[in-house]
Amino acid sequence: MSRLTKRQIIIITSITLATVFHFVKPAIYSAIWGKFTPQTQSELSEDFYDLDNQPWQRISIGGYDIEYRLRTKYHVRGRIIWVDWNDGIISTWYHSAGKKGVKLYNSVAAVDVSIAHGATADPDNLKKIKFSHPKRAITYTFLYKDNPIINHDEINNNHIIPATPAIRRAIALLKKGDIAEFEGYLMDWKGTGKLSWFEIETATKRGDIHTKQLYGGIPGAGMCRQFYVTKITYKNHVFE
Repeated sequence: MSRLTKRQIIIITSITLATVFHFVKPAIYSAIWGKFTPQTQSELSEDFYDLDNQPWQRISIGGYDIEYRLRTKYHVRGRIIWVDWNDGIISTWYHSAGKKGVKLYNSVAAVDVSIAHGATADPDNLKKIKFSHPKRAITYTFLYKDNPIINHDEINNNHIIPATPAIRRAIALLKKGDIAEFEGYLMDWKGTGKLSWFEIETATKRGDIHTKQLYGGIPGAGMCRQFYVTKITYKNHVFE
């Protein structure tokens, strides 16, 4: 039997380490960035709590100074149907298509998480639907002739702005079909300085549609949620 070359050893070792990390990552991330908190089962649902007359404030996120205005306190417990990271080099290139402001958008709203709740989120129902996520929008097609339940008010596409590194670690654990609980705020935000032209509005309730031609929005189309997440509960661990 011939001996393995140095390159083969490196490849095998890398694959082995990556495989091991894949399986131990949930335990490591939960132990370091989460707090074990036994949870009781509850229904998959969402809640909105309006905030009146919130002032515009400034914060630095992802290396950019932005201005933001909190619109609604928001809570959702649902089943994950899509997770799409946007702040990598390849993702930024893919989403940009030559548009200015994409790097800002991807750096601030680093990840999109699409969530279903209610009857739409039933596993037997979801297996009849094929979801995709082109250009940061959730779309779907039916896989069976007996059309499944597809209540648009029970599906939301969230452009997540993680409040802390722990929130990012929690999202990195999420997989399609998982149940997770998110808390935080829906907010409008915009760039500053040379990027002050960049503006994003958030949906603040079910069924919101774009009324202005702001970045990434087409008047009449459904609005996504600009979701500043401050807390995630996942598999009996709280990340804040």
